[in-house]
Amino acid sequence: MFASGPTSPAPVRLFVPFMAGGEADGSARNLVRSAARAGAGTFEITYLTAESGAAAARTVGLAVPDGHTLLLGRVGNVAILPALSPRTAVPASGFTVLAVLDQAPLICAVRSGSPIGSMQELLAAIAAAPGRLRYSTAGAGTLQHVAVRYLLALGGLADDAARPLHFGQGSQVTQALIQGEVDFSCNNARSIVPAVQSGALRGLMTTAQGRLRSLPRLRNAAELGLGDMQQLQGWSALLGPAGMSAQAVGRWRDLLDQVAADPEWQAGTEALAASARIRATPDPAQFLRQQAQFYERLVATLEARP
Repeated sequence: MFASGPTSPAPVRLFVPFMAGGEADGSARNLVRSAARAGAGTFEITYLTAESGAAAARTVGLAVPDGHTLLLGRVGNVAILPALSPRTAVPASGFTVLAVLDQAPLICAVRSGSPIGSMQELLAAIAAAPGRLRYSTAGAGTLQHVAVRYLLALGGLADDAARPLHFGQGSQVTQALIQGEVDFSCNNARSIVPAVQSGALRGLMTTAQGRLRSLPRLRNAAELGLGDMQQLQGWSALLGPAGMSAQAVGRWRDLLDQVAADPEWQAGTEALAASARIRATPDPAQFLRQQAQFYERLVATLEARP
């Protein structure tokens, strides 16, 4: 489908800005498997994690806009990082936005043996002993980090009322909570759901718009009076360099329409504890603009800009 010449098909190089094994990698591999079945040819996944994903974004942004070099964009490196570090990060406006692939809520949780049984009790415990409770994140400025900072702000608490411990990816964030290295975490559903189902963790809240099918008794942020938290969700988007031709964009849009209809891609997305968004987001560029604007406002609120 994508070829550099009449007899030499060129591979599609997909840059993933985070480590193998995490949510971004899962989304990338799910896409690649389905796209290959739909006739997209061969793919090369390249993990470029430097500068919290900014290096991958710059590499793709400077590539030839022929549809053979793409970025698996995540909320952290496409929306949050440009708000935090506008001088070094590439904003969403610097790309050709092909699709929003999937979207997944956060779940805030504690260990099952914790005396904290609700979000109200968590905020009360933080207020009672500022600086004592610790939470895990995938790194400074990541969604997990910003989410807790916003939670503290909504609860009327100081930014340093709870202390972050930064790890490399979502699975490590959850493992740190299970092992007692931290007291709570707000992490991607994919990492939290199995631990709650097994009884290792106790879910306190989800940022989902409704109830989760996997955890139907877990209340969402709006039900707890923290509706603004529902805007904080993980997502993956497929991005190309700015200036892609209408023909190249059209080829990818046609391919992605086949991906969206693929039952195996749908099942893979569900296995990531995410919802399919290719067809559900008819204007993906507008979605990314809205997310960028939200995190610009949020960063300003948190006074997080260097």
